[in-house]
Amino acid sequence: MKILLVDDDPLFLELSKTFLEVFHDITSDTVNSAREALQKLEKDSYDVVVSDYDMPFMDGITFLKTIRDKSISIPFILFTGVGKEEIMSQAIENGANSFIQKIGDPRSQYSELSKRIWQLVSSSASC
Repeated sequence: MKILLVDDDPLFLELSKTFLEVFHDITSDTVNSAREALQKLEKDSYDVVVSDYDMPFMDGITFLKTIRDKSISIPFILFTGVGKEEIMSQAIENGANSFIQKIGDPRSQYSELSKRIWQLVSSSASC
């Protein structure tokens, strides 16, 4: 399994990649912008996209809309520190498969994230 992690914070990307690979056996590529992620999605294959919301130039919802407009049906998880209900609603309305907040203990949030990733991959594999 391989996922694409999108976040404008390089330290958070490295932490995410390490936690998911070491503790949850999930391989990932990292990019620090939605624009870069779109280029990766055009040439590489991924099982899930995990994206931050609050990024410069293109936020996570706009990124999600762009993916869906291009008819890319990859599972999408919005993984963000922004906890506004309106953002969660927009994410789901635009085709996000899941929404996870970056709050609390990193071990438990990555455990939750990996659980959702594995669920999405196994449910899309059975379709």
